[in-house]
Amino acid sequence: MKKPGAPKIPNVAWRDGRPRFVPGEPIRKLGFKGESLIHPDGTWFTAGEALDWANRKAEEIAAKRAELVKAANHKRPKGAKPLRHAPVIYSLADLFEDWKRSPRWVGGEAIGKRQVKQLAENTRNNYRWKMAVIAQHDHELFHAAVDALDGTILFGLYEDLWAERGLSTARGCIATISSAISWGMKRGKVRLATNPAQDLGMQMPEIVVRFGEREEIAALVAAADAMGRPEIGDMITLGVWTGQRQNDRLALVEETSELSRGRRMFRQHKTGALVSVLESPELRDRLAAARRRRKKAGIENPRVIMDERQWLPWNDDHYRHTYADVRALAVAGLKVGETVGEALKRGAEPRRKSQADDTVATLWKLKPCPSVVTLHDRHLRATAVVWMALGGATIPEIISVTGHTPASATTILRHYLARHPEMADAAIAKMVVWFKNDPEHTLEA
Repeated sequence: MKKPGAPKIPNVAWRDGRPRFVPGEPIRKLGFKGESLIHPDGTWFTAGEALDWANRKAEEIAAKRAELVKAANHKRPKGAKPLRHAPVIYSLADLFEDWKRSPRWVGGEAIGKRQVKQLAENTRNNYRWKMAVIAQHDHELFHAAVDALDGTILFGLYEDLWAERGLSTARGCIATISSAISWGMKRGKVRLATNPAQDLGMQMPEIVVRFGEREEIAALVAAADAMGRPEIGDMITLGVWTGQRQNDRLALVEETSELSRGRRMFRQHKTGALVSVLESPELRDRLAAARRRRKKAGIENPRVIMDERQWLPWNDDHYRHTYADVRALAVAGLKVGETVGEALKRGAEPRRKSQADDTVATLWKLKPCPSVVTLHDRHLRATAVVWMALGGATIPEIISVTGHTPASATTILRHYLARHPEMADAAIAKMVVWFKNDPEHTLEA
């Protein structure tokens, strides 16, 4: 709210005597953005200086509008009455806002019985973040007309973002623009013959596959138990022995307490999808212990995983930070007589060469496992793929459990073979046995 006596200057707001250019929506759509009216030496504009600046900015805005009118009239059919005002610009920002109001974002029924599946929350949050990156990186493009975008402009945006924020973010921003334009083209909001954000020839990022070794998974579970967070250990075990995604595991509810042909039946809390998993001894023992803890606390809830300090469902952010704490403890280890807090503090300090934390000189309640520092919850699905393959499961059998595509599962196993040739050795050994024992094809000496 403008204070009494503050100078009245178009598009300039005053706060505690400090002026700021605050353009309205029509001016922002022309590509102008707000800014503080301050000199390079840190002193603020006086009222007279702000007025002079605002007058120059008004001339700049008028010139921009005249440029748009001229460009629009140039495209009009011969003999058509010329436009007197610049046409309304449907900007990339407008497209994003319309897209976010669509049924794919808000969910629910669109028309009659047509049920539109809502985008996953993580997907929507990722799109929002990429939109914010685009707006911050190139304000003018963000408010530019969608119909004016072409492959050259978007490839330039991709290269700029790649240089400033990295390849993954650059690809994600272009993918967000592509998805929004595809949606707008189908609904007549964008008049483009083709989607300019597609087929740009962007470089593929290097595929990094991470999976847990047996000792790494054991270290994480032990750290969770030592920290008094056994439910995190349950989550880790559930991830490895079911191959389900993090959010899917957090949303699992137990369909029945009884086994069906040796299989544990779960139901997705949000989607209602039934998940049937052959129960391993490791998973059976963890779930049985969890039921005993829940019974002792007098809690009746069908959710498989709960925050046992509050007896509430986990949210993604809280779980992610708690998992990070458990991982930090697994990395640092826990000395005999040391508290968890002291171990985490020690692990956060820079390690000195003279630091005597070797297993010979130190008594450990939980030995350090430094390699787990790079093991995230999302890597548990890849771990499940590798472990099932080591157990002799085929690709079709593996993906029937984890939901990976055949190509994804194959990529994971290819990276495993690069680090552990045992599987390849086993394949050759099987081939040798077959070759020697096949009586119809044995070569005569």
